[in-house]
Amino acid sequence: MSANVLKDAARTLRASYAALPTPRDMAALRADSKAAEARGYYDPIEDERLREVYASYLGMRVAIWQTIQTLKPCFTRFKKGQRLSEGELQAFGIAFCGAEIIVRTGEYLIGLAKDRDIVWKKLDEAELRYGLERKSFTRLYRQLTSNFTMRGFYNARDYFDANREAVMGAMATEELRPIADILTTLNLPTASRGDHLKRYRRFVNFSLRRRSISAGRNTMFALFEATGSDIAELKIPLVKNIGAAKRVKPEVIETLKSQLQPGDVFITRHDDAMSNLFLPGFWPHGALYIGPPKARQARSIADVSDGYKQSLAAGINILEAKKDGVLLRPIEETLQVDAFVVLRPKLTEAQINDALTKGLSHAGKLYDFIFNFATSDRLVCTEVIYRAYHGVGPVDFALSTQAGRKCLSAEDFLNQAIANDWFEPVMLYGIGGKNGFEASENIRLKLSNTFASRFT
Repeated sequence: MSANVLKDAARTLRASYAALPTPRDMAALRADSKAAEARGYYDPIEDERLREVYASYLGMRVAIWQTIQTLKPCFTRFKKGQRLSEGELQAFGIAFCGAEIIVRTGEYLIGLAKDRDIVWKKLDEAELRYGLERKSFTRLYRQLTSNFTMRGFYNARDYFDANREAVMGAMATEELRPIADILTTLNLPTASRGDHLKRYRRFVNFSLRRRSISAGRNTMFALFEATGSDIAELKIPLVKNIGAAKRVKPEVIETLKSQLQPGDVFITRHDDAMSNLFLPGFWPHGALYIGPPKARQARSIADVSDGYKQSLAAGINILEAKKDGVLLRPIEETLQVDAFVVLRPKLTEAQINDALTKGLSHAGKLYDFIFNFATSDRLVCTEVIYRAYHGVGPVDFALSTQAGRKCLSAEDFLNQAIANDWFEPVMLYGIGGKNGFEASENIRLKLSNTFASRFT
């Protein structure tokens, strides 16, 4: 397994861990739950706050699951008792840390909901804005009370406890030391199998009160397998169409390349809910097209590094924030999607160069799972675009408040960018489940019909 795969996985876990609810967050949610219980319902502000935390957790959970899947191939061939190499121990330590974060963070929400039916019922409501299906929290709770689900996790924990020195020693590198610190902070050996008996009793009591708990359809996934021990086969709610081919094909990307200009913005969509959990809406994700290296050299835009790649390296033409961070990427990676729209800034070349330079200054930062635009040490996808273009020429984006934090969703970006005539949509592909570009004269209208637009 390449060192870059391990580094990417470690970056995702660091960002995920930093997004865990703080004591202040949990205190606010507990106060909201008490107020809601007293009046008999959640008011809109309390509702948004709770749902934002829940959606953020599910998004983080999916990101960790995807990350662990990249490590799993290391361990499919091993037998019980077989000695692991340093690289294999590193992969085990990263994956186990990810599974521990998934299990432990689930306890935050369980602790909030276990004594108040009103919280549980609220989290079980369907909410299409976040891709949340009815009774998603009940399914999540059952996963964390199932002996079958958790058995693998505790087997892996036993392996970690028995080989702690070797695992932690293998992770004593510059890139992996933060993950070793997280493992130490989590104080892993304190977890007890008895905890799950308590959770199971709480679930049964709740089930009897509600009288009807439907299991629904759950997608199982194995997080990890190593030396006869696997990390919890935890199910991810709402994951659909896993492995289905994306509708943007290589030939589409090749056609597109000659039509793009440095400074263009991609807003993209995956059809499956798994990829839409990070931000709500039909259009949830954004990326900045920085152009091919020769075009940037011709514009005298300075070369930068994200810690892995140089911006002037062959094949690099996108700056994009995903779960592994704000990294320089090839367009082929960014467009592994089902639909996209390209927006072109209505600015001078000098102004666009300024925006690209500002955007590239953030290369290498971690992903921000809590979508807090007030800080710049970690960025979410649309924040890269926001920090590149805000204040350039007439561009002046207004942030909206969600769950007490200021942010700019991809659909907010579309609305403001087009309604204010700062950007023009120039290409639209894949809407309505169809494979194909919209005619240029139809792009604006067809795009406006895909979401709650404020332009025509």
